[in-house]
Amino acid sequence: MREANVREEAIRQEIVHFFGDILEVKEKGKSYRYAAYTSEWLGRLGLTSSSPDESKSARTTKELQNRLTEKFPGLRAEVPVAERMTLRFGGAKEEDSREIDSSKLQAFDLLDEITGAAFEISLSDAFAEFFKDVLKALLDSRVKKLYLCMRNHIYKDAGKSGFIKVASSAMVEQYILLAKLYKLDIVLVDLLPACNE
Repeated sequence: MREANVREEAIRQEIVHFFGDILEVKEKGKSYRYAAYTSEWLGRLGLTSSSPDESKSARTTKELQNRLTEKFPGLRAEVPVAERMTLRFGGAKEEDSREIDSSKLQAFDLLDEITGAAFEISLSDAFAEFFKDVLKALLDSRVKKLYLCMRNHIYKDAGKSGFIKVASSAMVEQYILLAKLYKLDIVLVDLLPACNE
């Protein structure tokens, strides 16, 4: 168990370090700080600050996945939920078993097959993604711990978004407690803690 925790912590630290190098703190008024991509990072991706958020998020996540899967053997990117799982019904007859077509399901950003930890990278609407990511983890028996990695970001006219919104939500807190009943630990990870200091 200790080795698993050490490995997961090393992966988590690598994720936070990666984003610490490519995000910077910006302010919206005097009351809200958020994490924005540096112009250097966007330039490296061939994007600008006016590029669509989907492009920024997708390319950034892909770069992170490539870096981490090279560094940590057994860590895989874009792993389908319930991959290679079989559904068995009560009668236990051979014809009562069914393969799950995981190609029709969503995927984990990163899944560590050694420790059973899933890492989800949420760079936009983390509050909405929280519930989807928790459901994915609950549906996959390989996942024992879910790391939700988020940043504060600008979201419409909201006074808070991303990590700060998720971390301060009483409803999210209750979902985290409920997940423990199903043997799933959930860890919220702030990708740029300087936003909340």
